Amino acid sequence: MSAKLKLVFALTATLMAMLFAIPPFGQPSFGQPLFGQTSPRQAGAPLPQDKTVVVLGQTLHYWDVGSGPILVLVHGLGSKRENDWGRAVGPLSQKYHVIALDQLGFGQSDKPVIDYSIQTYVDFLNEFLHELKIEKATLVGESLGGWISALYTLEASTDKHMVPVERLVLVDAAGLQQDKPIPDLNPSTLAAQRKVLEVVFYNSSWVTDDLVKRDLADRIHSNISYTVHSILSNPALASERLDGKLGGIHVPTLVVWGKQDALLPIASGERYSKEIAGAKFVVVDQCGHVPPIEKTTEFVAAVEDFAK
Repeated sequence: MSAKLKLVFALTATLMAMLFAIPPFGQPSFGQPLFGQTSPRQAGAPLPQDKTVVVLGQTLHYWDVGSGPILVLVHGLGSKRENDWGRAVGPLSQKYHVIALDQLGFGQSDKPVIDYSIQTYVDFLNEFLHELKIEKATLVGESLGGWISALYTLEASTDKHMVPVERLVLVDAAGLQQDKPIPDLNPSTLAAQRKVLEVVFYNSSWVTDDLVKRDLADRIHSNISYTVHSILSNPALASERLDGKLGGIHVPTLVVWGKQDALLPIASGERYSKEIAGAKFVVVDQCGHVPPIEKTTEFVAAVEDFAK
């Protein structure tokens, strides 16, 4: 074989080795400026590969990464997988098989014009899990995602057609009656967007002018305003609240709460932990409504300690 041909083969082999050595988690850093983004002092984390599945005729986007016990991450209102879980998915995937979806009406998933209710999301979550052939899982729900995950767990305890829940993690979960007025969670102005961010984060350094502009632009571009309005104005919410129902949850449960949560005060976390038998309660200090973002290390440690 000629020296020139040997060189060609060597270069080809090297190129193939480089291509197949790229890990599936090594996608470009995401560009979202807020919830999925790290703090200004940290570099952006790479995202898993995007996947899709058709559920009840609608295309849902999701991540599927790691191996081990299955964690299904369910994001909050007006959010998406990058926002709530962008910082935590990498560390969690080192020990768990992590699945995080953009829920119907949010992120990259389809946004049909329907009356969205909590039951809508419970139904779609169940069909999603069946489509992925998941036989059992730990649900990890943040804010609205916590409400959905808790209601799912309640229904799954008596419905054999639902995927069984092994464990439940509720992170600053909605779903209980609040005495404190809820701010405008569907902002369409910069001032309204800033107010939302100021109640979400404890650390004010997150809320910069650039962040406010970029997050509002992303909300408008992703076309989620109808979804949020539909959820918040749906009269079915009153009957879907979890007050007086939490005693029906009998799986191991972890409640994680930001101590300084100004959106859903810590009293709600205390109620969840007291009314769910045997629930473990972890309070994260110097943290607002989003521990997976604002205190990623503490959040991941709490989940790992609970789900090991």
